[in-house]
Amino acid sequence: MKRTVKVLAVAIALAAGGVPMMSAWAAEATPVAVQAVVDPARQLQEMTAFLRRNDLLGLAREALSAEKFAEIRTAYEYQRGQPISAEDRAEFEREISRITAPDAVERLLAEFRPKLDEVRPQAAGGIMMAIGAAQMALASPDNELTAEQREMLRRALPGVQAWLTSTDFFDEATLRRALTLVTDAVRATGVSNLDQVQMLSFEEVLGHGGNVLAAAKSAVRLYGIDLDQIMATARYETLSITGNEARVKATVTVFDAPLSTEFDMVLVDGRWQGKEAAVRVEVESEQAEES
Repeated sequence: MKRTVKVLAVAIALAAGGVPMMSAWAAEATPVAVQAVVDPARQLQEMTAFLRRNDLLGLAREALSAEKFAEIRTAYEYQRGQPISAEDRAEFEREISRITAPDAVERLLAEFRPKLDEVRPQAAGGIMMAIGAAQMALASPDNELTAEQREMLRRALPGVQAWLTSTDFFDEATLRRALTLVTDAVRATGVSNLDQVQMLSFEEVLGHGGNVLAAAKSAVRLYGIDLDQIMATARYETLSITGNEARVKATVTVFDAPLSTEFDMVLVDGRWQGKEAAVRVEVESEQAEES
């Protein structure tokens, strides 16, 4: 049953914690399909497109081999058929009510307000210190930045500085709007207890997750970051393929500055995935087998 809870928790976590940089996540942490198109760059482009459309089902089908997708779906179906303990039921209802209750936004604001009040007076000074540190890194020959990293920082810094100094990250009205977006999206799933979770198919869970993801993106947009716009600029280039390993370059435009990074990928079970992610998955699988 706990695995079932975790599946739904993915969607809720997106709403509660924000959305990380999607293009970087797709490039470095997510397996990629190679059935129709074997080039990893083109597959990353397709993955990014699914993320832009908030299509988590499509993303899962592209990310996984048909066998792995069926395996995960079967595991989900098995878990949703297991009995629910009173402890799991109570814990789930307690946590989800924090987001779905009629007064959820006001309660969450009450939790955040003391922290906002504490940080707000220090924010301007902290932002200026961060900008100053970045400028010093550009000017100093003694830092560990490569020439390419230094150039990317130089291009991005004006836009980042303008964003940091023009965005009120601690405005309560903006926070209220952001919380309203995500709480409305979670309520729209119609899920308030584990019995309702068990009634959802695997595809329905991913569908609800996509809707919450869309709301989370809208919430982030209130703070001057348009993740869909950033992903629209994403371009990938396969630099080399040697056997089951590939080197890929990703470029995205953030605040009118093109930023690039290179990373390694490996072919696992007919799917490209980030090399570091593949190692983590292998280690976790071995640990699970041992336990």
